[in-house]
Amino acid sequence: MLAVSPTTAYTLSVALGTLFVMALGAVVFLPRLDLVSFGREFLHTDWKYLGVAWLVTNGVNTIAHRFHAEQTFTWLIYEFEGTVVAAFQSVASEPLTVMFTAAYLVGFPTIVLFTYFKLKAHDEREARRYALAYVVLVLLAVPFFVFVPVGIPALYPAVAVQPLIFDVSPIIRAGMLATDTMVKAFPSLHTGLSVLAALYARKAGPRYAATAGVLAGLIVFSTFYLGIHWLTDAAFAVVLVAVAYWASRNIAPERVLPVPALGGLRPAFLSPDEESE
Repeated sequence: MLAVSPTTAYTLSVALGTLFVMALGAVVFLPRLDLVSFGREFLHTDWKYLGVAWLVTNGVNTIAHRFHAEQTFTWLIYEFEGTVVAAFQSVASEPLTVMFTAAYLVGFPTIVLFTYFKLKAHDEREARRYALAYVVLVLLAVPFFVFVPVGIPALYPAVAVQPLIFDVSPIIRAGMLATDTMVKAFPSLHTGLSVLAALYARKAGPRYAATAGVLAGLIVFSTFYLGIHWLTDAAFAVVLVAVAYWASRNIAPERVLPVPALGGLRPAFLSPDEESE
């Protein structure tokens, strides 16, 4: 039997869980999706926008791992907000921990990625603007990850916060510790990208907008409950979202990443006037 490292098992579990939830989302929100045309559209335009977003995300993570300052500023966040975040664990229970872990690990990549395709079903250009906003937001976080590294609350001894997400499975503990520095809490990209997705989801129909809003709320709450982020991390991330959103509304995405005309590939998705929300 082929042995799989905990890090690989963690990555595969998150990836497979995300694909499963996205498939359910496609059934509910994109019931007339044509898989053949979808594949053609992906090769025609989507891979460029999603590819750039992926490269930027991985590049930022690499930079944060290798080049962050040795001195952390967790003490400064603690001085500012104290032990407020500990209150979120006052209602801790095993079912809640499992639910919020699922929201944090699977719900987050699902809302970020699926929102792009849901937007594409309504307005190709809005999907491109969303991708641009994503890239801008992630890039805005880089200086803070490098020059103002902040550790997670659960690993700061002065705060009575437990790393509840680590207790769900040893695979999650090993995977997260191997893939994250645990000192890039400020700002919270889980909060920022979830809020950004919910913000753009308003342009993809009321039913999806409501669903994305609830999921974004669960993800943001999960970051506090699980001991991953401070309230300051989330608040500042929302400020960066406002900047990224403004940039995406005022800069034509085609100027950043030109793409060829869509031609006859549009039928892969249900158009706005065909969809019943």
